Amino acid sequence: MHEVSIGLRQTLRADLERMVEPRGSGRRWALEVAAKSFLYPRIRAVIYYRLGQGLARRRLLPLAYWLESRAIRGSGAEISPLAEIGPGMTLQHSVGIVIGPQVCIGRRAMIYQGVTLGDGSTPGQPHIGDDCLIGAGAAVLGGVTVGHRVVIGAHAVVTRDLPDDVVAVGSPATYRPRRRPAVGANGKAPQP
Repeated sequence: MHEVSIGLRQTLRADLERMVEPRGSGRRWALEVAAKSFLYPRIRAVIYYRLGQGLARRRLLPLAYWLESRAIRGSGAEISPLAEIGPGMTLQHSVGIVIGPQVCIGRRAMIYQGVTLGDGSTPGQPHIGDDCLIGAGAAVLGGVTVGHRVVIGAHAVVTRDLPDDVVAVGSPATYRPRRRPAVGANGKAPQP
């Protein structure tokens, strides 16, 4: 569904820029990211995932899985290196996040703690669009397709496809149209 065409370095940078707001020039920001990667497990989880993803693409799966195991121990997040996640991914809290090997997530996803994305009663694993927010404890299970700009509420269980621009809540999840966000001073809508 989503093909990531930019390289590992650019993808990781897009992730880190969303998680660590750039303050200052390149070298200062790089030092801030390095310091925060030691302090914040959520940043380490993303770094381990991206490095593991790069190794998996080069068919170095044992090393990719070793990095995944390091991420689980160091951050509590189990993100398969075979999952395809677009640039700009943000983990708000890494503990309890599980993302399966066939999951495909678009650009600028925001994922909270305790989220499960993977196998369910229907064959396959989820495909999630761009600019989606997945709330704490939510589960998206099976071969479902989630549209762009979807908000999945805390503890929602999604087992059916969701169209673009909806809010899904409950177990099993039901959805309603998402109100359009107001346009900010810069002429752009605020990010989810």
